[in-house]
Parts: sequence; structure tokens; C-alpha cells
Amino acid sequence: MKEIPFSIPVSGVVRMDGDSVVIVVNRAETSISLETEAGHDKRISLEPGITMYDVILAAAREVVRQKGFNRFSAPELYSVALVKYPELKRGSFMSRVIASTPDHPSYKHHVSRRDYFSRIGSGLYKLNERYEPNKLPSGRTLLSTG
Repeated sequence: MKEIPFSIPVSGVVRMDGDSVVIVVNRAETSISLETEAGHDKRISLEPGITMYDVILAAAREVVRQKGFNRFSAPELYSVALVKYPELKRGSFMSRVIASTPDHPSYKHHVSRRDYFSRIGSGLYKLNERYEPNKLPSGRTLLSTG
């Protein structure tokens, strides 16, 4: 097989107008819209000084207080947290639950180094003793609505 080098002159224009881009090469035209879906890439907004980890810990304390025993699943925590923070993203929330459980196999992939929970079975967690609701300095919780 023989190769023969050649070149083709190409001219083009890129037009940017607001949230759209039009690329014209020779006589071919391609349009790209940069519009995003409303709310799709928005970050959730928590109160100043409150982190997602604070919300997760407060939800766990609330679940333990409501149930009367220290055993729960991550979806239970998520449903409690959604009451006050309906814009929470499920995947982010669940990932941070794992990042707060040192004996979870995937904990090593997270850098948070929180130690709120212990894994007691597949999908089941418990609050570590020092974070239990009776260890709170006052009766109020982060998820209280008052």
C-alpha cells in the first residue's frame, strides 16, 4: 500500500451568541446549544455553616429517636432529610453515608474520614455510640422545624 500526502484548505468561523455556538467549516454549518435544563446542575443550598454530613448525622439521630432503636438504612436517612431539604440528590447523599462508615468496603475511596456509623449488615447501619441522640447537648436537632 502506498500513501500519498495531500492537504485540503479549510476555512471556518465560530459564532458565539449567548448560549448558542455556530461552527461553519467551508459550507457545512453545525449549531450547538449551551442551554442547561432548569435546576439540573444547581448545587443545593444549605444554611451557612451546615454541610451535607451535618444533615446526614441529624437525619440518623432523628431516625434512631423515632424508631427507639439504633438500626437504619441509608434510604431511611434520605427520606427523613428530604423533608427539610427536598433538593438533596440521592446519589450524593448515599455516597456520603458510605464516606461516614469506616467499616464499609468502599470507605477507602472517600477522603472525609467521618466515623458516624458502623455497618451491621448489607445496607444496614447504626450510629456509633458517641453520636447517639442522647449524647446531644440540647433537645433540638438540625432537622427541627422550629
